[in-house]
Amino acid sequence: MTVALRDFPARHGAMGSVGGIIGTFGGTAALALCACASPSRAQEAGEDIPAYSTATDLPSPVADPLDVDFSSDPILALGSSSADPGQFRRIVVAAVEQNASSREADANVAVAAAQLDEAEAGRLPTGDVTVSSYRTIARNFSDDPFNIIERSRATRRTDVLGEVEYVLLDFGATYYGIAAAQARLTATGHEREAAVSGTITQFVSVWYAVFAYQSLVRLGESFVSSQGDIQDAVERRIAQGASARSDLARVASLRAQGEIRLAQFRRQLASAEARFEELSGIAPPARLLRAPQLVDGIISRDYAINAAQAIPEVRSAEAQARAAQSEAKATEGANQPRVAARLDAGRYGVYENDGDYDVRGSINLRYRLFGGGGNARLSAARARADAADAAADRVRQEAERDAAVTWADVRALEDQLIALDAAYKSSRQTRDVVVTRFGALRGSLFDVTEAESAYLQAAVAYIEGLSQLDAARYLLLARTGRLLEAFDVDDLENGVMVDG
Repeated sequence: MTVALRDFPARHGAMGSVGGIIGTFGGTAALALCACASPSRAQEAGEDIPAYSTATDLPSPVADPLDVDFSSDPILALGSSSADPGQFRRIVVAAVEQNASSREADANVAVAAAQLDEAEAGRLPTGDVTVSSYRTIARNFSDDPFNIIERSRATRRTDVLGEVEYVLLDFGATYYGIAAAQARLTATGHEREAAVSGTITQFVSVWYAVFAYQSLVRLGESFVSSQGDIQDAVERRIAQGASARSDLARVASLRAQGEIRLAQFRRQLASAEARFEELSGIAPPARLLRAPQLVDGIISRDYAINAAQAIPEVRSAEAQARAAQSEAKATEGANQPRVAARLDAGRYGVYENDGDYDVRGSINLRYRLFGGGGNARLSAARARADAADAAADRVRQEAERDAAVTWADVRALEDQLIALDAAYKSSRQTRDVVVTRFGALRGSLFDVTEAESAYLQAAVAYIEGLSQLDAARYLLLARTGRLLEAFDVDDLENGVMVDG
């Protein structure tokens, strides 16, 4: 939303538009702001964060308003300059590598990998050793012939028992348990991709917010400074009898409204710069360069929708659905008979005799006929599988919708930027014409204030539109699964990926 300067005290002008850059990305990557990057790595790569060499101010009126050289216009120049792509990648990747959300995702992958190892251990035999030793503290038996066994028991003995068991048949319980663990590992790998993508989008959004608010602060400062020239012109007109002294109050009001808007821009800039330092580990320069566009080319709406079906969030949900289906089959197998071969060996009286032992082999079938809640567990597992499958469909549909919406946003913002460019040029020429007429004792102060406000509004709208378009393009990369490739982080450091 953009408004004229005179409306700002009631409506806060265009603050919501630039803030929406962060808000849009924030919904995609809420976890990214919960964790700051390690200053050491990010600062190492970001010691030379790109910045403009000169400030961007509102250009002063020219003598010939209808022959303005827009090729040197400092506001329009913002749209044709950006940071070096390689340097930008290094800064962003350095922040991502040490971000706590990425480390959390790494740990979740390690957990899933360990759970897969645990499931695969079900294919191996199990072995146990038991050592028992006892000593009778007190005893007393009568000569009753019925307690001859108790009377013949030794007063002390140490036994060592060993057993090895191997499951011969479990109707797929182990197999599907391993399949479920593999699917969960795949899901956590894709979740890590999503976490990295979310951190990148969050950092890019903060970068654009800092760029936009720094530019808007400079515009506000330039606007407030220019009110001194208007006041001088009004005082000259008053001295010449062309204006009333009450016009000075209007100039003061215009300056005050500009200072209000400038204060709002500075507040938002301070917040954006704090978030930039939180994520990168280093404060942004005073004149941060606009972030570059890393991927060129236009994609179709159908391509965007199809690509959204393979983004990390969708692939993770699909892997979770496969895991739930395998868990249901594993639960079904656990309710079936279980056949195992077992070998038992015992050494009795280790210290009390020279060689008492026995070794036994057995094959055991275990089947629970009733009780234990086996059928209820199976029903619950099947219901969880149905829920996970529905969740995967929902995530896929949401991804397709978000990609289509973002694609449409990019197209609309591209058209909007063309219109904002034309509106800015017209507003500048109009401002210059009105100021020139006012200096020649023609026109009124009302015309000047209207032209100044409209010109500032057009400049603010152009910067906002430029930042919104850039941010939307990065968001489209994220929602079509191309963001990590754009930053050359396909092979995630310390990551574990399992295709499934």
